[in-house]
Amino acid sequence: MIEQLGSLEFIAALSSKFDFLIQGINAYFAGENNLKFISFTLILFALVLFLFLVIIIYVRNIIFFIKSNNPGKNLEKNIAEESEDLFDEEEQRELENELQKELDMALAERREMERKAEEEQKQQELTQAKKAEQKKIKKEKKEQSIKEREKPRNIGIDFDWQKGKIPPAELAEISNIAEISMSYKQSRKELNELMGLVIDMLGRGVDDLKIAQTINYKNQGLQDENEILKTIDAIKSFISLCVSGKFSRLERYADLPGEEQALYNLANGDPSLALALLESLMDTNIDKANAVTSEAKRQQIYMDVSSYACCFGALSELNDIMLATSAYELAIELQSANVVAWSRLGDVYKKASSMPKAAWAYQNVLNFADGEIDITEVANANRHLSEHLYAEGNSLQAAKLYNSAKQYYDSLGINRRLDKQELEIIDIIESNRQTSLPESIKKLLGNTENSRS
Repeated sequence: MIEQLGSLEFIAALSSKFDFLIQGINAYFAGENNLKFISFTLILFALVLFLFLVIIIYVRNIIFFIKSNNPGKNLEKNIAEESEDLFDEEEQRELENELQKELDMALAERREMERKAEEEQKQQELTQAKKAEQKKIKKEKKEQSIKEREKPRNIGIDFDWQKGKIPPAELAEISNIAEISMSYKQSRKELNELMGLVIDMLGRGVDDLKIAQTINYKNQGLQDENEILKTIDAIKSFISLCVSGKFSRLERYADLPGEEQALYNLANGDPSLALALLESLMDTNIDKANAVTSEAKRQQIYMDVSSYACCFGALSELNDIMLATSAYELAIELQSANVVAWSRLGDVYKKASSMPKAAWAYQNVLNFADGEIDITEVANANRHLSEHLYAEGNSLQAAKLYNSAKQYYDSLGINRRLDKQELEIIDIIESNRQTSLPESIKKLLGNTENSRS
């Protein structure tokens, strides 16, 4: 009801009624004598009307205030707003939970991948350790086998080719026992036991690689390809020095062993006479170098002596590794960039189980080597450096170096198996070596003036 009284429509209707009433009163009081009374009455009525309007407006404002401050209504509104906030927070929590689950799953996958990677790495390390252990055991067996085969050798100069020959009766008996009890099996031979075969094949004009292939077959892995190649090269170098007359021009030549004697003893595994000749040649040339005034000529002589020292070291390495080490060190002292000397020095350091020194020597091979000229020395350095890097855990670089060296030796054909015909030829050479070796030595030396019995 109060709202209806306070509405604008009601006020407008009431105002129109008063207007109508005023008009009637004006018509009634149109007389002049009543003018003052009418004016007073109108003013009073307007004042009452004003007060009435003020009261209505006041009441209306009170009602509006009460409505706007209704506790129940505000409570409902607050509850609704809180409900909306709670709903938003619940959605937020659910979203956070989903994100956390996804994050946990990603972390779990990552941990699983890391665990698998660790397991694979451990497995690789275990495999490498097993290979290293097997290699170590194999090396120990090899060293033990070498020690068992090593015997004191004191072979003198003796041209009695039949010395030590087994009597025919005993030989027949041994042959019969062998035929009954066992079948033929290729036995492994050390390099010093194969010198006669090398010299005989050189005398027959067999090329170096075929000789190396044959020696590798007979050696059965006791020495690597590089040792076989450098031994053949040392024998050829010694023969070349003999043929060129380097030894015969020495002042003390009459007191030294003859070249034919030295080569014969070398064929029987004794390099001592050849080493005596080489030592005298080196001493003479060093004295000669110290006497000359020209630096260029001195360096040329030192370079020649350095190559003689490499030959000396390769031959002495057959029986005396310490003597070989001194020879290679002398070769490097005389010519610091001697790639062959650095390569062979690395070999003897490795045999002496001094791998850090060996790695240093092999690294110098790579530093000084010409890739096209010193390809054999580079291959040897790469192979042994690969073993050193593998032991240090650098398997990737080790594999690269090893594959590079293997490709080179495979390209030479040293490791190729001999066919049946080649084996038969080797058997013929070996069976006739006692009679053919003297002729091969004479053929290699070329003339009899340099060979003294």
